Amino acid sequence: MKKVYIDPGHNYSGADTGAAGFGLKEQDVTVLVAQKLKPMLKKSGFDVKMSREAITDVVATGLSASLSGRAEAANSWDADIFISIHCNAANTKAYGCETYCVSTTGNAGRLARCVQDHLPAETGRYDRGVKTANFAVLTRTSMPAILVETAFIDNFDDNKFLASDAGREKLAAAIYKGVCDYYGIKYDTESEDELMSREYEELKAKNESQDKIIGEIGIDIESSKSDINGIKERLKRYDYVDENMPSWAVPTITKLVTKGYLKGDESGKLNLTEDQLRLYTVNDRAGLYGE
Repeated sequence: MKKVYIDPGHNYSGADTGAAGFGLKEQDVTVLVAQKLKPMLKKSGFDVKMSREAITDVVATGLSASLSGRAEAANSWDADIFISIHCNAANTKAYGCETYCVSTTGNAGRLARCVQDHLPAETGRYDRGVKTANFAVLTRTSMPAILVETAFIDNFDDNKFLASDAGREKLAAAIYKGVCDYYGIKYDTESEDELMSREYEELKAKNESQDKIIGEIGIDIESSKSDINGIKERLKRYDYVDENMPSWAVPTITKLVTKGYLKGDESGKLNLTEDQLRLYTVNDRAGLYGE
């Protein structure tokens, strides 16, 4: 399992705080981007450690101790690569993204190019390319190390991008894809919204299937109800020759009652079922009971 050390640049307080612009602080943005990057990497099987897990974290209060502490932590953990995340600042006019390494040759240079290739493509920020510098976190680490300048915090347009959750998500995705390219592995960038959407569609399809089954059961139930109602109708009792008796049976039953063939019980109730009505009617039409 490859080990990636993420260094959200600067500290919440102390000597090593970052740049600021339009109320936005670099030390906050770097952590927010890193917090999105970490789960992306872990999802693809990387082991990840961060110099600062939360915005309020401080590596060290002094500048030198802060810079050396990050490198030493990565070295002690025996990280495979080191990624420091920062926001640029200049004269309010400069804009765009760039990636630094000690040398453009070797693995650090290759990692820097892999990440920089994705930064402008994912974020829409101006491509300032890969550059070299002897930053402390790059020279004191014993593994391939890069420093990503995500955008200019003192530039109005870049600042708006850094301040947005969507912008920070895109920055994290760009760095993540660069790391994947460096190691030659496939991206796994399905977002929570996409995952929920896919799960929703799967659940919807499952519900539709269940609705179909329930509908078919409903049809069976209605059919059964019809059969039951038919049985109930056939078992219904007819006690008198009145409006409740089927009209087709009235002439025959009237004849049988008049001739004394049907007398009913002690209360005069005939207690006839529909099957009996049909039997008497058929016999009558066959002439069994005379005129």
